[in-house]
Amino acid sequence: MGLRNAVQLIVYPDRIGRGLADLESFLAGPVGEVIGGLHLLPPFPSNADGGFSPLTHQEIDPRFGGWEHLERLAARFDLSLDLVLNHLSDESPEFRDYLRQGAASPFAPLFIDVDALGEITPDDLAKIHIRKEKEPFRTVSFADGSQRRVWCTFTEQQVDLDYRSTETFELMADNLRFMSARGVKLFRLDAFGYTTKEIGTSCFLVEPQVWSILEWFRDKAAEFGSEVLPEVHDHPSWQYAIADRKMWCYAFALPPLVLYSLLDADSRHLKAWLRMCPHQQITVLDTHDGICIPDVEDILPRERIEILIQNVSERSADPILRGSAANVHSVGAIYQLTCTFYDALMRNDDAYIAARAIQLFAPGVPQVYYVGLLAGSNDTELMEESGELRDINRHYYSLEEAAEATRQPVVQRLLALMRLRSHHPAFEGDFELHYSNDSSVSMGWRKGKHYCLVLIDLRFKTSTVSCSDVDGGEERVFRL
Repeated sequence: MGLRNAVQLIVYPDRIGRGLADLESFLAGPVGEVIGGLHLLPPFPSNADGGFSPLTHQEIDPRFGGWEHLERLAARFDLSLDLVLNHLSDESPEFRDYLRQGAASPFAPLFIDVDALGEITPDDLAKIHIRKEKEPFRTVSFADGSQRRVWCTFTEQQVDLDYRSTETFELMADNLRFMSARGVKLFRLDAFGYTTKEIGTSCFLVEPQVWSILEWFRDKAAEFGSEVLPEVHDHPSWQYAIADRKMWCYAFALPPLVLYSLLDADSRHLKAWLRMCPHQQITVLDTHDGICIPDVEDILPRERIEILIQNVSERSADPILRGSAANVHSVGAIYQLTCTFYDALMRNDDAYIAARAIQLFAPGVPQVYYVGLLAGSNDTELMEESGELRDINRHYYSLEEAAEATRQPVVQRLLALMRLRSHHPAFEGDFELHYSNDSSVSMGWRKGKHYCLVLIDLRFKTSTVSCSDVDGGEERVFRL
């Protein structure tokens, strides 16, 4: 059984309340009534990167709760979990055994022995796609006193896995089997683009190897009744290629497109994308990462992207930049803008509801990030405390604070929109894009006698819905 075409919530296991029991309590209220799915960010034991440095995928960090909590959530919602397939924690049992036994460890084939790859020239290093201002290698010491280098794309606690070895695929098959048995329907394949290590290339999204890896995950997950959602921020052509291979893809072009459309009252580029975008996609405006820019290249003209960056940067933290492994200070192009979506729209409630209306009526299954759900503003205090720029959009809410946030008028309007999107029967049918002028967008869904249409005026930031009455009455027309 596939995913329900209903709104999903993206949330950490400990940022609405203190753990999964608190999250269950929160979802027992009005928010749980308007969503059909839940993307739970990594609840596994981890030692870095906000949960994305897992020691294992088969345990729940006891600070959050246990598998019984996830199984109850899976019984109510379509449950999505991250499969962190690029790396394992340096505190994982497998890596610790590797440090004890070296090449004699049964887990040695899981990890990349950088020194065994041969000479890596400065030119080779310059090509490698990096995520942190450091070389992607780390020297480790073994129990016998010897030293070797391993590959660490992200932090030094996150040790990359070697997808040239059958042992890595066996580990991942075991993880897929274990989590599918506990109700996981969708696996977000985190950072899959870094799995292709080939000296002399960018070591990022190397073709055709990357497709062999992704198709293996697609087919293996299907054996256990689950689906996959590969996560990548790069040129939008990657999302089309992923969808062509019968996997869920991300509509990462949508956030900058929506911001541009509302800030400049221009729908032309948004409508061009709506005509051609994949329909088997997950739509987002905000996630635990920033607002990514590479995903909209060649969809928005370059000069429009630059204007958007300048506009949003006036009320955000420093942007995250792209760099070279040969010179970690050679960063140039913008990679992510760090800002809550509500602040990106200058906390204009009508503009924010219009943005969500565009997202929720666009083709695909919509996901709403928990900070966006609660119309959260930039948490500069958390960002400055942690030193992580993206923490500006990762606020910790107590249950009381989250409940209070849901009472805000803008959140009540958003909940009403989410209820419509999750429960009106038209959304089980087909998407339609309707004629509109260059400062508005009109679109909707239709199934049999049921329809649900929205007209968004980008100048005046109004969102008007026309829809069939589910009880057979007259057409309903109302402002969101």
